[in-house]
Amino acid sequence: MSATVSKATRYTLLLICLIFCVGCDQFTKQIAVEKLKFEPPITYFNNALRMEYAENTGAFLSVGSRLSKPVRFFLLVVANAAFLLIVASMLLFRWQMPLVQFIALSLLLAGGIGNLIDRVFLNGIVIDFLNIGIGPLRTGIFNVADMAITGGAILMLFSWFLTKEPKSQNSESEATPPDQVTPTAAE
Repeated sequence: MSATVSKATRYTLLLICLIFCVGCDQFTKQIAVEKLKFEPPITYFNNALRMEYAENTGAFLSVGSRLSKPVRFFLLVVANAAFLLIVASMLLFRWQMPLVQFIALSLLLAGGIGNLIDRVFLNGIVIDFLNIGIGPLRTGIFNVADMAITGGAILMLFSWFLTKEPKSQNSESEATPPDQVTPTAAE
């Protein structure tokens, strides 16, 4: 199917993904600031979904939050922006990639932009507000951008498994070219 999807269609998909994901991410974060900041967590479905305000200075699951501010800025703003530019370039200039990979990279880009906006405009923090789990098994606190990034990463892994070439069934005959077969005793 990827060969039949035109460049214009792919760019339209990319634009829709960016507008929808980044828009939803920023909108829900604004609601979290207005409704959840300085409030106790709100739970739904017997505490399976918990909404609570958190400010994350690190990366995924607060990894790196204890690094110095200049190091965090370099890793989470500068390096992240450079990575997002590479992803955007791949989407623009290598648009013929399989459609699943194109969508996966679009989600990674959209989620990355959503969190990068926070880091740039909120002095290095990202607003998180969602937590899911059952009993003591809980996720970290995350946001819509994190869902886009996770979805894009899972879709990319899925696409790699789809595009792997099958292993050869007849590896023995490939090991010895037919013109170099050694004669047997019966010959």
